[in-house]
Amino acid sequence: MKKFLATFSLAALLAAPALAIGLTPLQIGIGGEGVQLFSPETRVMGLRLNLASSENHDVTGIDVGLFSQSDRMTAIQLNLANWVEAEFVGVSVGLFSTMGSVAGVQAGIFNTVEHDLNGFQIGPFNLADDVSGFQIGLINRTVSLRGIQLGLINIVEAGPVPFFPILNAAF
Repeated sequence: MKKFLATFSLAALLAAPALAIGLTPLQIGIGGEGVQLFSPETRVMGLRLNLASSENHDVTGIDVGLFSQSDRMTAIQLNLANWVEAEFVGVSVGLFSTMGSVAGVQAGIFNTVEHDLNGFQIGPFNLADDVSGFQIGLINRTVSLRGIQLGLINIVEAGPVPFFPILNAAF
């Protein structure tokens, strides 16, 4: 416990100068907005540890832990659950991931992108509105596709072939 408190105190001390300009190199979240080192408005540029959960509007760097929540993120993200309200750029790995838009890779069991996916979605269940890239999984669903779907069930709602098993493509 003493080591944890010493590490926590050192992290807060090192991050204090950056806080003056509204950003921090380290965020540690224990229980979301109310129990984290810095407020959600503080921009994280570095490492964010989600011991249980963290919430920051803007994150750049590495995001690791149980539950992650943000508005915008450019990062390597490794959490059990990931939620990025607006835009995500990078690599996201988790059991459950929900993003506004993605440029990069989203991997997990349940992957959802509310708008545009530019890149890869890999997992058993992949959902996105507009895909430019690849969906690889058991069930892949999109409204429009410029790329390839590889899976047991492939659905392109606005495509010339709305359903096709194993391989579906549109360019």
